[in-house]
Amino acid sequence: MWRHLLAVALLSALSSAASAQQPGAAERDDIASVKSGDPAVTAAMQRARAELDGFLAIAGAPPPGAGRFSLKIRLPFGDDQAEYIWVNPFKRDGAGFVGVVASMPRNFSNLASGDRLAFQKKDIADWTYVIGERRKGNYTGCALLAKEPPDQYEALKKRYGLDCSD
Repeated sequence: MWRHLLAVALLSALSSAASAQQPGAAERDDIASVKSGDPAVTAAMQRARAELDGFLAIAGAPPPGAGRFSLKIRLPFGDDQAEYIWVNPFKRDGAGFVGVVASMPRNFSNLASGDRLAFQKKDIADWTYVIGERRKGNYTGCALLAKEPPDQYEALKKRYGLDCSD
């Protein structure tokens, strides 16, 4: 049986992007439904988690020109389902973290954009920040964007300054 997870494709800025061409999933909505175990998304989350401590160190002492630090948090619901939402700003709070919901959750009527959310490090699925004109991280967004037609993939990477290189 296929389990589904809901993944936020990119930061909410992408959800409001308009396209003259037929929009892809990343532009039509800020939510994309992907099968649990999708190899590209799974690899993206593994990479983000492997680099999380480095990201948190940078977020704790940002270099000049760095900002807009965000975390993508896993919120489980139902039978083996999860929704992933962006949180920013965020800060350490005891053994965990607290942040402001930056996405509009679809499966949680008691949670809205702008609400405070407490979470643990184990709940972090991805991260991103901007330095200069480049967006670092957002590996899950890059994995989902790679499923778009090549011309849209390149245009969106350029438009939003995504660094999807290895």
